[in-house]
Amino acid sequence: MGRREDVANVVDFSWISGVSLEIIYPELIRYSRHNLPAVHCLSEVHAMLPSLPVELLTQLEIPVLAFQEADVYEINRARSTGDLHFRNQGSRNDWVWVQAGMEEMYGALRGCLPQS
Repeated sequence: MGRREDVANVVDFSWISGVSLEIIYPELIRYSRHNLPAVHCLSEVHAMLPSLPVELLTQLEIPVLAFQEADVYEINRARSTGDLHFRNQGSRNDWVWVQAGMEEMYGALRGCLPQS
């Protein structure tokens, strides 16, 4: 996986992505309320939100079962460079479709689904 080293918290992510904190905060709170136990949900108080740790990945390696093979996997690389160039060309932002499942399910994403 490719990881941006210049992103450590929500404020860094906002600055790099160009998405305002006024958009990010309500989405984080909404996501936490729908996906976390009540004791782990984020508060409406925004004081702690800027320091929440964040990792920004620029590449995700996804093992995909090869066609008509039982134990052979091919690695597909999904990349997202934002506005930055990819290999001296234009930016690259691949679309990824996933079938969401439970956390206990096996697979590259272990049941995780990015929220939009």
